[in-house]
Amino acid sequence: MAKRTRFGQRSKWRFSDAGTKFDGRPKPRHNTGVKPISPTLKRGVIHCSRCGSRVVSNIDYCPFCGHSLRPVYARLWFWLIVVVVVAAGVVALINVSLPKESPAPSSPAEPAKPQVIGAAADSSLKDLSIGTGIDNSGLKVMVNSVTAGPTASNGAQIYIVDVEFTNQTENTITLYSTQWMLEISDGTRLDTFVGPASDGTTISSNFENYDLAPQGLFSGRLYFAVAAPVASDEDIANGVEPTPLTPSSVVYQPTALAYSEDLLVTWKVPAADIQS
Repeated sequence: MAKRTRFGQRSKWRFSDAGTKFDGRPKPRHNTGVKPISPTLKRGVIHCSRCGSRVVSNIDYCPFCGHSLRPVYARLWFWLIVVVVVAAGVVALINVSLPKESPAPSSPAEPAKPQVIGAAADSSLKDLSIGTGIDNSGLKVMVNSVTAGPTASNGAQIYIVDVEFTNQTENTITLYSTQWMLEISDGTRLDTFVGPASDGTTISSNFENYDLAPQGLFSGRLYFAVAAPVASDEDIANGVEPTPLTPSSVVYQPTALAYSEDLLVTWKVPAADIQS
């Protein structure tokens, strides 16, 4: 370019004149719809975290080193992590809120069927004779006698059942008096008796939770109280004495954990076998 002189002549620019032509405030520009590029006007200035260069804030990559300038929340991997975390939280909340199924109660294993000693396999366990033994999974059990004992303080007749145990295993076996009952002539089954006798002494079975050592032998006593029968009004009017109740069977439950009527062992007690 050339410049005009005062006399109308043209001359060339000199580099020494550049300082005087471009210094000072810039003249306002007309609004052309183009966004200004100066960082001092509409856009902020940030520093690239990799190279430290000053760059405008609304660009995605550093023009000097190419490092991404997008904020963390504007990146795809950030939102993928958010989606995964939210989905995991929803699944965990659903699992917590769902009702839990309670496990089915485990029932005790069915015990092995006792065998009558000296009899054929799978022979009947009912109405055995006094003095007959059974093998209950290695525990030999036998009823030796039934005896009429003292009278309870309430007038009931006490019967004493002598039983014998032999542990034929290599493990300790616990004996329970609650596995025994006495069936009387009217079909009622009685549990063992604990209470005072007519003379003031206390009557109780001599074993309960008794640990029988391996290869050990133990003789126990069980007490049962048989109350006198109550006469009906008709019997009283007719002067008929009620029939006394007497033992008919000694009942043994092979296991204290699982009750099975089919596995109950009974020893028949004829009146002639009751000792006095």
